[in-house]
This record gives sequence, C-alpha cells and structure tokens, in this order.
Amino acid sequence: MNKVIELLQDKRRNTDLLYRDFNFTFCFRLFVLMVLAGVFFDNPANSINFFVYPLEEAVRLNLRPPTIMLGGMILGPLWGATIGGFIDLISFFIWHSDMNYIIGFTLLTMLRGFLAGYIFNYVFNKFKIKSVITSIAVPHLLISAVFIPGLLNYYYNVPFVNNMRIRLIIQFVTIPLFTLVFYYILKGMKKSKELKNLHTRLKELLKVDELTGLSNRRHFMDYLNKMVSLSKRRSQSLSLLMADVDNFKNINDTYGHHMGDEFLKAVGEVLKENTREEDLSARMGGDEFVILLPQTSLKEALNIAERIKESVEGISILSKDNINTLSIGAAVLNNDDNSESLLKKADDSLYKAKEKGRNRVESLQFKDAEQRQELKFS
Repeated sequence: MNKVIELLQDKRRNTDLLYRDFNFTFCFRLFVLMVLAGVFFDNPANSINFFVYPLEEAVRLNLRPPTIMLGGMILGPLWGATIGGFIDLISFFIWHSDMNYIIGFTLLTMLRGFLAGYIFNYVFNKFKIKSVITSIAVPHLLISAVFIPGLLNYYYNVPFVNNMRIRLIIQFVTIPLFTLVFYYILKGMKKSKELKNLHTRLKELLKVDELTGLSNRRHFMDYLNKMVSLSKRRSQSLSLLMADVDNFKNINDTYGHHMGDEFLKAVGEVLKENTREEDLSARMGGDEFVILLPQTSLKEALNIAERIKESVEGISILSKDNINTLSIGAAVLNNDDNSESLLKKADDSLYKAKEKGRNRVESLQFKDAEQRQELKFS
C-alpha cells in the first residue's frame, strides 16, 4: 500500500532529473510531445524490418519503444504507462487499422513505460550508467523478447523460439545504443538541475550577509520598498527597528576583530530568535542592524525591541563580567511616508537613544508617559 501511495504522490527516490517543478501542466506538455513522437516513429515508413539468416521471421524495429521508456524515466512510471497506452492506441488507428486490435499489446506497451519509470525512479536513487542500462534492458528484454513473442505465437502462430532469438540478437545491439543516447539526454537534464540549483544558491547568497546569515542591505532595501507599497495599499501597519551595538569599536580594540565578528554573529542569532517568519532582519553594515515588522504597531515593535535589547545583554561570548548593550530606534509607517522617510525616522530615533545614554529603545512618535514606564525607559 505504501508503494502505491508513493507512486500516486510521485515520491521518487531518484530526484537527479528534477531540474524544475514537475507539475501537472509541465508533465502534460511533455506527455503530449512524447505521444506525438512515438506515433510518428511508429509509422511503417519510419521502421526497419530485420531478417536474420537462417531465420525466416522478420522483426520490425523503430524508435517507439525507447520513446515510451524515456517518457517513463523522465516523468515517472504512471506517466510512462499512460504514454505507452496512448501511443499504442493512436498508432493502431492511424497506421495499423487494417489489422485486428489486440488489447494485450496495448497492456504490454503500458507495462514497458511503467517498468522503465519505476526502475529508474524507485529502484535506484541516483542517476548513473547502471540505472540507465537497467531501466532500459529489463523492460525491453522482458516485453520485446518474451511477452510479445508469446502473444504473437498465441494469436498468429509465429514460432516463439525463433522470434525470440531474432529479437535477442537485435537487442544486443539496440540496448547499448539506447543506453548511450539516453545517458547523454538524461545527463543533460541532470546538468540543468545542477545549474539551476547553483543559480538559486547564488541568488540566495546575493541576499545574505555572509557574516551573520541575516539579509544584506540590498535585499533589505528591495523588500522594504515592496512592503511599504503593500502596507499602504492594504492600510496595514508597518514598523521598523534600527539597532546599533554600543561602543563596538571598544569591543574590537579590547578583544580583537575576530571576537568582534563573533559578537555580531551572536547579535544576528538574537534577531532571528526574536522575530517571526514574516519579519525581515538585516545587517546594514558594520554594527548596524534593521528589523522590518509587517502588520506590527509601534507599541508592539517597541516591546519586540525591548526583548532584543535584553537578549543582547545576555550574550556572554566576550566576558561574563562585560555587559553588551544595544541602542534601538523605532518608527512606524504613516500615510505620507515612503521607504526613505521611514528609514530616516528610525535613524533619528536611534540617534535619540544614543543621545540619552545608549542601551535603550526610543521612538520619536511614542509620547505616552505611562507606556514609557511600562517599557522601563529611564
């Protein structure tokens, strides 16, 4: 039952070829392409009849079987079976309608695509030459050299052994050839995935401050501009905190730049621990940090700032006797604000906190005395 669920949910072990989201739309487009190619290749004009002396029976060879197997290996066993079934039905009515339709051949064609897809994606967990040749050889030998000769013998009295011998001889040539072609096609898909992953990784690196793991200035400014526009359009609150490590130069001078960097990393961890997923914390440069708080009022932002300030005081990587402090300025977006003015208000609030002795949270807009007492402002 678990295997059936895995198939239905496409939980394949081998994900080396998933260079993009294999959603239904993408899979269906590739399915149509595979079906059209398979029907084209099944045209008798695109087939070769092999006569092997001294055997009298001829075997028709075309590219329909490898197309079906390739579809299964790329899209998975269920898609592979569906591709095989559609190719067989459409080809029969277009190219072979003068013959009697036998459902057994359609089922074998579907089995070919299913087996190739299942072996490649669920038996193996990585793309390699062994996974490719096994995914081709097992269904190809089983279907073409055993089951099809059996059906031909049952319905048309074609000698089973002779027919099987011809097919085996041909497949000693075609299987290595198909393996070589498939290997380079699938290797190209694997390379596409690796390049896409690298591109995604580079894009992420461009957004991240290397030292702290927070967002960098460029990404923060892009996000700030979007959130200011979105918040004003939806009439939602947006708050901004700007923080600066107090006397950071003294930390570098006393403990060295290496320990100064370690302290900044610890501050970054504090910001991550005290913010939500929808918030964005960034290092703007040096010892200056910003925290953008969507759907957050100024009062809520000040409470968050107090928690951050107290957490920074608890950082003990420098000295147990040393109390590390942080000054924080807070601002909230007004209707007439833009990104620059919101940053300016937060910066002015930070300057106010520095002027009043550091190690405090300030806001130019927060005037209520009782609330100040609640936040333990001195």
